[in-house]
Amino acid sequence: MATRKTIPKTRKLKTNNFVTILEQHLDKYNLSANSTLEQLREHAPELNAQLHDWTDRKSIKDLLVRGTKKRKAFSKEQIGVLVPDKRKEKLTIEERAKYCAKAGTALDIFTHHLELDPKNKDENEIVAAASRQSTFRVKLAEGGVDTTTIDTLAKDPELIQESNKIQKERTDETMANSDGIPPHFSLARVRERLQNIDTSKIPNRENLADVIVMLSMRPSEVSSLQIIHYEPESEDPPAWYKRGYTWYCIGYKKDKGKKDPRRFLSMEKDPERARELLIWIQEAIKARKLRDPVYDKNGKRNIGNVRSFNEFLKQKPYKSLPKDLRKTGGKHACRTHGGPKSTPQHLSNLTKIALRHYIGLDAGNNYSKGDTETEDSESDHNPESESESAENDEISDIINMYSY
Repeated sequence: MATRKTIPKTRKLKTNNFVTILEQHLDKYNLSANSTLEQLREHAPELNAQLHDWTDRKSIKDLLVRGTKKRKAFSKEQIGVLVPDKRKEKLTIEERAKYCAKAGTALDIFTHHLELDPKNKDENEIVAAASRQSTFRVKLAEGGVDTTTIDTLAKDPELIQESNKIQKERTDETMANSDGIPPHFSLARVRERLQNIDTSKIPNRENLADVIVMLSMRPSEVSSLQIIHYEPESEDPPAWYKRGYTWYCIGYKKDKGKKDPRRFLSMEKDPERARELLIWIQEAIKARKLRDPVYDKNGKRNIGNVRSFNEFLKQKPYKSLPKDLRKTGGKHACRTHGGPKSTPQHLSNLTKIALRHYIGLDAGNNYSKGDTETEDSESDHNPESESESAENDEISDIINMYSY
């Protein structure tokens, strides 16, 4: 951090002023060492309003400890109630600035500024601390504190520079991937990793994350989701059956509604391969060789599992959240099956099926153009087959491209 500048010395009030303040307050409410804690607590706010900083409060406490000519010394517990330690209070930035602007000294401004310093060296905390201190300076200026004082006592150039550097790096990453998908989870990279998975080996958490993306799963579905093959044996199939489909998902999580099978659609076009990878992950979890991202071995939600998976995804190169994996998978699935010339409406319909429920995601408008580096050349989509029906009949869309 930057080297702090010399802090101007502040002038303290004379001791007799504190004696006067204390005696007047105790006389006004007939308070003494014999008063109860409730009585002292009732009249404490008025006394503390007359004490401008920690030095004032310390002087009053010293008088209470020693006692005065008229009164006995107060107990430690009584003093703690009558003159509470303000350092333990959690003040908002606006409250800090308001106090410093109204009655605070240079030392108060500097002290409150220090209390807004980063608590650790985490990048998020550095950026947050710089933001807190910036807000503090703005509020000080609004309260009438002159700019020179603010820059001298409440500005850390090195922290500002470090924060700006971090934010610039994040901005550059975002601009390079305008859809918000971390490069590690781009369609091309996830597809390549899935193709190279050796199911004879024990899966790791990166494999788990890739399979979640592949199937657009919620983390809570990892152990329950199943991919099944179904063909009607009669002319009167169940209501959930869609003409031309033979692969469905069951065991998915929904807030409300029926538990009927939902049509299967994923960025992995081969349902047999997708099923193989899902079972591979699930068997490893059952054998306790891989931790479920949400539940323990008894099927109960485990905060330790959740936190562990969250922390894993936060680190480089993943830089993601569990909930983002599902959305990323939906985008990859619609791009894989939609082709380069699909309309936004058509892509939205595909995303709806891949996610197994509608979340209002406009896949056509939100999907990153830079993330289609290989899918266009590999797509099975036939541009000539696209027509107005692709926008209005999602069932026909999928049947034409994806029936087994």
